[in-house]
Amino acid sequence: MAEGEVRKVDTAAGKISLKHGEIKNLDMPPMTMVFQVSDPALLGKVKAGDKVRFTAVQVNGAYTVTSIEAAP
Repeated sequence: MAEGEVRKVDTAAGKISLKHGEIKNLDMPPMTMVFQVSDPALLGKVKAGDKVRFTAVQVNGAYTVTSIEAAP
């Protein structure tokens, strides 16, 4: 899981903007970017400003969050 902070939640488009640390499984350095979500219900769990832990994968060329939870 990677750690980050929610910058924006776009429920209509099914996207979330995250400022995140390194995502090792994607070989991605820390940055802020927009991700698709695998399940729109995930967006109801978080809001802008929340510190989160999440899992992201690449699906058909799109970076997609598959799980997200509030960071402890």
